Amino acid sequence: MTLFKQIAMMLSVFLVIILTTVLTLNFQSANQSVQDRLYEDAKNTASSLSLSLGSANGDISMMSTMINANFDSGNYRDITLVDVDNHTLYKRKHESEILDIPAWFLNIVSIKAPVASANVSAGWSQVGILHVQSDTIYAYKQLYTILKGLLISFTIITIISLSILHLILHALLRPLQEVQKQAAAVIQNEFIIQDKLPYTKEFKDVVLGMNNMVSKVKAMFDKGSAELKTLKELEYIDSVTNLKNRKYLVDRLPEYLKVDAHSKGGISILVALSGMIEANEKLGRRDVDKLFLDISKIFKDNAKNFKNSIVARMNGTEFSLLLPDCSPDTSMKIVNSIYASATKIIDEAGLNKEETFLSIGLYNYNHKDTIAQLFSHTDNALAQAKFNSNNIHLEEAKNATEVMGKDAWKLIIKQAIAKDRFRFVSWPVLDTESKKLDHHVLSINLNLDKSTSYSYAQFMAPAIQSNLSNEIYKNVVNMLFKTPDMVLSALTYSLRLPEQYLEMDETYEEISNLLRASASRLPFKIIIELPDKMLRHDAKYTKLYIELFQTYNIKIGIYEFIGESDDYQYLQDVRPVYIKGESSYFLTQSDQSLSALRLITDAVDINLIAVGVMELETVDKLKEKDIKVIQGKATELIEL
Repeated sequence: MTLFKQIAMMLSVFLVIILTTVLTLNFQSANQSVQDRLYEDAKNTASSLSLSLGSANGDISMMSTMINANFDSGNYRDITLVDVDNHTLYKRKHESEILDIPAWFLNIVSIKAPVASANVSAGWSQVGILHVQSDTIYAYKQLYTILKGLLISFTIITIISLSILHLILHALLRPLQEVQKQAAAVIQNEFIIQDKLPYTKEFKDVVLGMNNMVSKVKAMFDKGSAELKTLKELEYIDSVTNLKNRKYLVDRLPEYLKVDAHSKGGISILVALSGMIEANEKLGRRDVDKLFLDISKIFKDNAKNFKNSIVARMNGTEFSLLLPDCSPDTSMKIVNSIYASATKIIDEAGLNKEETFLSIGLYNYNHKDTIAQLFSHTDNALAQAKFNSNNIHLEEAKNATEVMGKDAWKLIIKQAIAKDRFRFVSWPVLDTESKKLDHHVLSINLNLDKSTSYSYAQFMAPAIQSNLSNEIYKNVVNMLFKTPDMVLSALTYSLRLPEQYLEMDETYEEISNLLRASASRLPFKIIIELPDKMLRHDAKYTKLYIELFQTYNIKIGIYEFIGESDDYQYLQDVRPVYIKGESSYFLTQSDQSLSALRLITDAVDINLIAVGVMELETVDKLKEKDIKVIQGKATELIEL
């Protein structure tokens, strides 16, 4: 319960108690006043009527007429005339029902009408005694009317008083509400500075302290962001050509060489410039650097038509072009164009084409290749090109013979989608320091029947080739939220969603409807992993997905992180619980880069997780880099 509610409730109860006490005292006073009035009326009537009866000289008939006249004209319950021996001479009594007063009022309010008496004398002789008692019906009606008036008045006073109290408390505690918002923002890793300071000294000190803390954390984040950006430019950018370098290519390749890569393959090109020593001697370093720039522009112009292509300078004289989804025929046209354009530039520079020339090796890679295989085959192709007359050589990939053809896989996957044949399996993510499970990663198997099952690595590549991967993810997301009992029992799971599935127009609406209907019923916590590239580029639905997941308290993770960004503010906007990168990425980072990254992640409470950890030796190396949470086969080798 908030402080505002506690104070408001306490003061409201106190105010209501005071008003109720005043109301009770007023009503009791009114009750006593009414009873006193009843006695006074009866006493006055007894006194005046006894004098009138004395003039009748003991005539009972005349006295009864006088008593009837008084009784009928007033509010009396009983008028009785008795003689000196207490024998009743005449009596009038009225018994009436109280019809317009509620029973509860009669039960809680008791009115007793006292009897007033007066002597009746005829001259010096006493005729008798007159007893008069007022009727309480009139008193009950009068008192009930008073009570209604008091309740209405006090209700209005209470409402007005509570409203004024609410406004006063709201004004007094408004600075505290701003402090609360700021504290909640800090918990959510948001940086909010309060410019308007409260007048209350205690609140003012708290606000100043919060502002100081937030400013320091924001400064730490900004410093880490600027430092990491600078370091990445040094580590990933070639200073002469402004192309990416070998390290960048190595860090990016895992994105292309995996079973669920968006591209199933392409062309890896390695270009070597010969005769650079002679060129330096003839032209000088500055003109040679300009030559490199001109040739680099040719590379970029020929690669720009391929989505997610990479142009990198591998060393002083070698350049790499990675062209996803490029066919061998298209690649040969490209390299012939590159060769012709570069040769022309070399000729215009006044260099000897026999000494300074290009050698181009091409390798038709497959997404199942390893990084070592891709480099080895591309290097071999370049070596072969140097012995060819045209200085160009294409090496075709030696694909493994598939157990089933594309059409067979397509039929199996379609059947699995139609009949919900996908089942979840999970893999642990382990904190190697505490030896505790951080969460479980969800993957899927395709269970064709009781005896036939295919792993994600087996069926996803043909699914992508058949354009069925998005249908699979649609099926899996529905399964996760509609039948969560199919998930293994653990506290927290993560599910990785690819960019191509998230960018489908209907996906956002489908996930929104699923979360609206089922998010509150999930028996476990879920983390949705989004690709770093999608978040960095601020894709079409990025902000919508972030707001959607945050609305339903679903955490976000980032995968395929390599620290490539011009601005790391997106990490503070997304506020992921962790960042996942390849173990090779973390191991090849300099201490300065990891330190800068740590400044950012520590400022917004983001964990770093290394994936693809296969050996205990790699675990030890990661610990030296202060990376303690791992994912991969090595988790099975660690004793919990």
